[in-house]
Amino acid sequence: MVRFLGEQAASKRQVLTANSVEQSFNGLKQLIVSHSPYLLAKLLNLNYLWFVRLSLLTKLNLFQNAELEIEPFGNLDHPDLYYEYYPTVYPGRRGSMVPFSMRLLHAEIPQYLAKPQEALDRLHNLKTVCLAILENLEKGLAEDGSMITLAQENVQASLQLWQSRLSRVMYSMANCLLLMKVGPHTYHSIIQYEPHQKVQLLSGIGRIFLQSGDVNMAERYFQDVERSCQMTGSQSSHTTCVLMNRAFVSLSQNNYAEAHASFTELLKLDPKNPVANNNAAVCLLYLGHLKESLGQLEGLVKQDPALYLHESVLFNLTSMYELESSRSTQKKQNFNTQCLKLV
Repeated sequence: MVRFLGEQAASKRQVLTANSVEQSFNGLKQLIVSHSPYLLAKLLNLNYLWFVRLSLLTKLNLFQNAELEIEPFGNLDHPDLYYEYYPTVYPGRRGSMVPFSMRLLHAEIPQYLAKPQEALDRLHNLKTVCLAILENLEKGLAEDGSMITLAQENVQASLQLWQSRLSRVMYSMANCLLLMKVGPHTYHSIIQYEPHQKVQLLSGIGRIFLQSGDVNMAERYFQDVERSCQMTGSQSSHTTCVLMNRAFVSLSQNNYAEAHASFTELLKLDPKNPVANNNAAVCLLYLGHLKESLGQLEGLVKQDPALYLHESVLFNLTSMYELESSRSTQKKQNFNTQCLKLV
C-alpha cells in the first residue's frame, strides 16, 4: 500500500483486528473478507475455526492437506465432539459440536482426491441422517427421536433447517456423480425438495449438456425452463434465466451478435449481473470491438471491485491488454494500482 499509494493513503486504510470484531464465527468471517492477518480470532467453538481452515485449504485446491488435517477427527462422531462430554463447560446443552458444513466438507473431500465412491458413501450416510431427523420432526418428536415437546415455531424452524441441509447433501451427491461422468440427471431429484428452484435447476442441467457439446439436449431443457416460466407466471429471475440460456446457446453456435443482444436485454433487467456483463464484453471482443470490450470490463471493475473483481474478469482483462498493445505489462501494473485504490 505504501509502495504504490504513499504513506498518507496507507494511514487512512482501516484494518480489522481480532479486538475490533465480534468474538464469534461472524467476527471470523469479517476478518476473512477483509484479508486481515488476525485470522486466528478467539471463537466460541473451535470446531468452527477448524471448519474455516479446512474450507480455505479446499478453496486453494490443497486437498491432500485438507484430508490430512481432518483425518484425526475420524468420522466426526467421537464422544469428545459432543456437548454432553463437557457438562461443566456446556451445562444442559446436547448434540454435536461439529458444524453441519464441516460434516458435509468431510464427505466431499475424497472426491477431489480421485476417491468419488468414498465421498458418495459418506454423502449417503449424511442423507440418511437428514431423512431420519425430518421423519422424527414430522412425528412430533425431537431431532434425535426423544419424546420432548417442542413449540410449533421451533418445529417449523427445525423442519426448514433440515430440509435445507438435505438439499445441500443432494447437491453434493449430484456434483460427485457428475465428476464421475454419470450425467446431470441426478439434479432432477432435488426438484422435489426445492420446487421453487425448478427453473434454476433445469437451466443448470441444460448448461451442463451445453458444456459437454450436446446442444440438442440442452435446448430441450431450456424449452422445459420456458414452459415452467409460463406456468408459474412472469418473474424477473425466471426471465433472466431464459435470456441467459438463449445467450449461451447462441455462444455455442458462434453467433456472437445474437448472444450479445441477449446479454444486453438481460442487463436491462439485472444491470449488475456479473456473468452477463463479463460475457457481453467477451462477445464484443469476438465481434471485433476490442476497445469497447476493454472499456466495459475496466469500467465494471472500477465501479464495483467487490462484485466484479474475480478470476474470470481479470483473466479476460489481461488477455485484452495483450491483444490491444505491446505495452500490456505496463497497463497491467497500472490496473493493479487502480485496484489497490478501490478495494
